Amino acid sequence: MLNHLKNKHNGFTFIEVLLAITLFVIAAIVAVDLTRGSVRATQDLKEVTTATWLLKKTMTELETRIEAEGFDKACDKKKEGKFDPPHEKYTWTTNCNQIDFKLSQTAAALANELSETKEEKSSSEDQIQKIILSIASDNISKSMRELHAEIHWVQGKKNPRTIDVTTHIARYDQELNVPNFGASGAPQPGP
Repeated sequence: MLNHLKNKHNGFTFIEVLLAITLFVIAAIVAVDLTRGSVRATQDLKEVTTATWLLKKTMTELETRIEAEGFDKACDKKKEGKFDPPHEKYTWTTNCNQIDFKLSQTAAALANELSETKEEKSSSEDQIQKIILSIASDNISKSMRELHAEIHWVQGKKNPRTIDVTTHIARYDQELNVPNFGASGAPQPGP
């Protein structure tokens, strides 16, 4: 009789086996899902790292070209292209824009504030200030450019991605344009 009782408690029931299999399957699905997410995140990070490297390379090439050739030859309003293999899934866009400084407008606003607290300046002094600020605005605008570069790619199957950077570059070797003043005191075109 003892032998008979022992055999009743030695095996697993069908429900215990089903429960164990279910727990194992759930754990396996979670492990596979975590692994798949990790692989996807690693791939996404690799693409972003590559795009960042390509962006840095593109911006460096643009800056180097501007330093070597000057604004007139190297600074294109907008330029687009595609990278060579193995980076053919990435495209680039660059912009080089002149920065339009308006020192005269800013200075005029400041001058109005100062004139409220101080006595009015003579009109010839105002004219001289306007001329100086206009010349400075033109020369700063001529010497500065805003550079913008973008890298585009499709992440996965349908997710378009873009990274971009903007910087400014100044070239102080630009010709200074200062008008000559004739006998009348009016500005004359420069040489």
